[in-house]
Amino acid sequence: MAATLNKSLAAGDPAAFAVLYDRLAGRLFTTALIMTNSTADAEDIVHDVFVELARHRTRLAAVADLDAYVFTMLRHAVSRRRRRAAIARGAMIAIRQQRECDGHSIAPPATMPDDQLQAAMATLPDAQREVMALKFQGGLTFAEIAAAMGTSLNTAASRYRYAIDKLRTLLNTEEAS
Repeated sequence: MAATLNKSLAAGDPAAFAVLYDRLAGRLFTTALIMTNSTADAEDIVHDVFVELARHRTRLAAVADLDAYVFTMLRHAVSRRRRRAAIARGAMIAIRQQRECDGHSIAPPATMPDDQLQAAMATLPDAQREVMALKFQGGLTFAEIAAAMGTSLNTAASRYRYAIDKLRTLLNTEEAS
């Protein structure tokens, strides 16, 4: 039975994915909820796991223990989400610290709640947000960022500059309100 399900999943059979979802989604959600202590994160993680299963379905034909495989995917998805959250938090802290230290003040630190900075960061395009995280959380130089992102040094520096300018504009506008 398990081998048949694995083959059907590997072939992309929607009914097989429905069977797998019905069998595991509740347990996956509960496990993710315990691991993250967040309903929204747990829902997103379970979604991510099933998206990855569908994306890489051809691998499933060779899986001996499908449940263990899926729960391993869940564990990895939780770890990725935690790393991304830590990077985002670190980037926001670093931006706040840079604001205080480098004379390129985005807004006076005492008047900027964390949620305003987080909301402003969320408006940045992915590439700019990634540069900010690599610069502040990762402590990378622009040359290292360029290598990590597969771009030129000028592109990495430009994305950083555009991100700082956009944050400065957004946060100074919010502060004036």
